[in-house]
Amino acid sequence: MILKPTSYFVHLATKTPPILSAKVNFLSWLLLIMVLLINSSAHAQIIYNGGSDVQFLYGRNLKEKADLATITFEHFGDYGSFEHFGFADLSNDVSLKSPDLYLEYYPKVSLGRATGTELKLGPISDVLLGAGINVLFGGPEDFFVYTFGPAIKFGIPGLLQLETYYYKQHGSSYNGTYQITPSWDIPLPASDKVQFRFRGFMDFIGDRGPGSSQYLTQPQLFLDLGALRAKPGKVYVGSEWRYWKNVAGIKELDESILQANLMFNL
Repeated sequence: MILKPTSYFVHLATKTPPILSAKVNFLSWLLLIMVLLINSSAHAQIIYNGGSDVQFLYGRNLKEKADLATITFEHFGDYGSFEHFGFADLSNDVSLKSPDLYLEYYPKVSLGRATGTELKLGPISDVLLGAGINVLFGGPEDFFVYTFGPAIKFGIPGLLQLETYYYKQHGSSYNGTYQITPSWDIPLPASDKVQFRFRGFMDFIGDRGPGSSQYLTQPQLFLDLGALRAKPGKVYVGSEWRYWKNVAGIKELDESILQANLMFNL
């Protein structure tokens, strides 16, 4: 999972032509696929496992001393050998005037489940082939990135997967680069009622053209409020730290945002 960068894509190092129609066409196909999956899940012979959450974040950019409010919707689905993950961020300063909408979506196919073969090797539990898109609505410039490549799942508790992608910005005259993304979700039980959860990801994106390499991480630490009343896994409260080195590939443009986070599992 990538990153959830938002309004700072207005600082892009390279200009791209308008691509609104490509975004709309892609999102139309995405909506159709989601509808088909949801309708298919109504049949008894098809098992679709998925989960969603909505997060409300409020914090301060420690570099620019500016407040930021964000609403995030995440969804994960598992359908036979196919799985997908996506999120949408609506964020801006606390006035929420002309907020930016940022989307990422990653469909993957499990080679192990597709072939009926166990692909276990040491800590590796499965290998997947995936692709993805990153899209920004808002700001003076369009931003549309394609990714594709393999992902590795691990049987180690808490270490979910390692994604490796070819990363290409639509409309850019420069060659693509690499993206490496480890992600994790680790339960940290302190007692029967006090349950913590540590989750997050890291993005390592190589340089491309005049853009510098980037490093982005968003670790989250949550307390399960529902577990305090014997209803775990529903409501979490905690914090998120978003640190981005060389924002959008611009050398020495960094951000550090500390946010309070309230998450509801749907």
